[in-house]
Amino acid sequence: MAPRASLKFGFCLFLVLLIFSNSESRPHPAPLLSKMSKQQALMQIKALRASITRQAAALGSGLTDSKRVSPGGPDGHHH
Repeated sequence: MAPRASLKFGFCLFLVLLIFSNSESRPHPAPLLSKMSKQQALMQIKALRASITRQAAALGSGLTDSKRVSPGGPDGHHH
């Protein structure tokens, strides 16, 4: 009996491996830098950095100055 059960198990294992060997996974997307040259990437980085600098200058010191006030109450420094 043991050889027959072992044979059935081996056959089932073989079928499962055969099914999985025929399945395909989707391909990985190519990295972004491989599609463009390094010079183009550097130009885009410089343009982005300049845009961020312009936006920060347009906002002025609005990013660092807080207009919030303390909430008062029995312990104003609690939070």
